Amino acid sequence: MKYYEEFSKFGCFSFEEAVKLIGTEKATLQILHDYVKKEYIAKVRKGLYVALSMVDGEPVANKFVIASKLSDSAAISHHSAFEYYGYANQVSYEVTVSSKSRFNPFEFNGISYERTAPSISQGVNRNADGVSVTDIERTVLDSINDFENNMGFEELIQCITSIPILNEDKMLRYLEEYNKCFLYQKTGYIFSMLQNEFGISDSFLKTCKMKSGSSSRYLVKGTRGGQTDFNNYWHLTMPKNYWQNITGGGDINAII
Repeated sequence: MKYYEEFSKFGCFSFEEAVKLIGTEKATLQILHDYVKKEYIAKVRKGLYVALSMVDGEPVANKFVIASKLSDSAAISHHSAFEYYGYANQVSYEVTVSSKSRFNPFEFNGISYERTAPSISQGVNRNADGVSVTDIERTVLDSINDFENNMGFEELIQCITSIPILNEDKMLRYLEEYNKCFLYQKTGYIFSMLQNEFGISDSFLKTCKMKSGSSSRYLVKGTRGGQTDFNNYWHLTMPKNYWQNITGGGDINAII
């Protein structure tokens, strides 16, 4: 157990970090093999390990710390970031990781780790607890951009309405880097409905409107037929009474 205390301080660590501690690759391979066999540590995936508690045998690093070690550019994002900040209504057994470096989805200790390619470069916090995570403004925009693939619209709105405050300037900077008309359109619509709740400025909504283009789009894919509503200002079609059914109120044609 010569290195167990150091591994426990690392929490989750790479093979390269272990080599720096132990001295040579050959010795490191042998020690890691022995420690895994004795259940002092566990192999998360190739080249990545986590120390195990001597009390209950569980990893000493949580899923967010482990996910943050999956690559140099890894950051918790989307619904997983909402969960990290305490704004998600559901505990998930899947962690979404924004990472420039590719990795295949895998499972460790009952948690699935999924990669998504980052859409922008700004808005990542590297925290003292070892977690790299998108800041709340980028989390909101990433989730609006990808809600159909990641969490669904209802959960998205529930997460957003749990946030106490948002920085408009940050959101505008991130929207500019995204440079997607549809994202401006969806963001403008959502925050026009939540304008009073967040104190969103008219200028923010006007920028979203100006940058959203003139195309009419479906807020939710597959929305067809007569059971729909159309927001005249934001040019968005959605299922009938969609916002009202999710939030219990609101005017479908809310404008600035």
